[in-house]
Amino acid sequence: MQSLLFFIIALAILVVVHEFGHFWVARRCGVKVLKFSVGFGKPLWQRRGKDGTEYILAAIPLGGFVKMLDEREGEVAVEDLDKTFNRKPLRSRVAIVAAGPIANLLFAIFAYWLIFMVGIPGIKSVVDGVVPESPAENAQLHAGDQILSINGRDTPTWLAVNKAVTRIAESGGVAELTVTTDGVERVRILDVPKWQLNPEQPESLIQILGITPVNVALKPVLGTIIEGGAAEDAGLQSGDELISADDVPIDSWSGWVTLIRASADKALEVKIKRAQEEINVTLTPQTMDGNIGQIGAGVDVSSTSVPDNLKAELRYSPISAIGQAVIETWQFSSSTVKSLVGMVVGSVSSKNIGGPITIAQFAGASAERGVMSFISFLAMISISLGILNLLPIPVLDGGHLALYFIEWLRGSPLPEQAQLQGQKVGMMMLLMLMLLAFFNDLTRLFG
Repeated sequence: MQSLLFFIIALAILVVVHEFGHFWVARRCGVKVLKFSVGFGKPLWQRRGKDGTEYILAAIPLGGFVKMLDEREGEVAVEDLDKTFNRKPLRSRVAIVAAGPIANLLFAIFAYWLIFMVGIPGIKSVVDGVVPESPAENAQLHAGDQILSINGRDTPTWLAVNKAVTRIAESGGVAELTVTTDGVERVRILDVPKWQLNPEQPESLIQILGITPVNVALKPVLGTIIEGGAAEDAGLQSGDELISADDVPIDSWSGWVTLIRASADKALEVKIKRAQEEINVTLTPQTMDGNIGQIGAGVDVSSTSVPDNLKAELRYSPISAIGQAVIETWQFSSSTVKSLVGMVVGSVSSKNIGGPITIAQFAGASAERGVMSFISFLAMISISLGILNLLPIPVLDGGHLALYFIEWLRGSPLPEQAQLQGQKVGMMMLLMLMLLAFFNDLTRLFG
């Protein structure tokens, strides 16, 4: 229920942002806006503003729309003809249609600016060890080195390091690391292989590079419980402390994860501590790709205290945060586009497409981790929404922009019949995409 609530909140925010982009630019271009709706279906609330626009909050929170005055959708009074969308010049129509996705990208920049200005806490980027004959050893990294920056970007935390090398690994390349040991700064050149996140491959990119980060052993306390997962089926709850599994003590979260990944479809007798009471439950991890076990639960990071000497924070001044927010938005947008292209050419699995169930789960999980985590989630979904809407599929904003490009080349719009046929094709493509997303959701949920 909590995941559903935050899913609705997230979707409502992003729909308002997207549709407000269309609305604001349409008004600036002199187009009369008839309706501004958040959601579809039966109106739950509606009001007509002084500007003549009808504002609606509808029952189905899966989108929204801005309805503008248009001769193609009905008769228009003579005195309102100059306020119709279809009579506006091509540049105005392009601006109005593109404004929705652009608003999503601007929202992401604002969200990242806020996050970078407030600061992202984490664990100091100190190397605990280096694997022999690894890229890290070849780069002459040593235990005790602290990675200050990568290719000019500050990396005070391991999260920042991981994000920096992951971006380089999208196409493979060289990372220029500025490290410090005992106050002495040095530059190290690290070869980063081409790499993509793969659920079937348990190793992280940092491990592949041969780096062992200094870390804090997380307490085995459950955080987010995903609806429909094995943890929920077993009756586990957020806040439960894991004591043992099949009478083997559980000392850390990493040990618990290792056990679960190796116990697909195996019943485990798990002892937990809940409100000072010890409880026994039977837990059977579900099988995911690669015959790896999963239970649909996260760790409660807040239950583990980080020593002061390992605490760090990635933070920028209000001015510097603007540039970093633009870079973050650009890089996430580029990654999204590359993933979409990869799915088309077959180099990236279509299993990565998630639907409303997956988004709802991530919405709930991010909200549990705090306000900044939820804002970060909103930024990523806003970018994805903006990019997807720019795809040249009829009925999407990108499809309309493609038609306007053809109109610019031809000097006149495509025949109305051709546009109608294109919309039918676009609806079929969207329906197939939605079915694939739902199928992936259900596969993840029920295995």
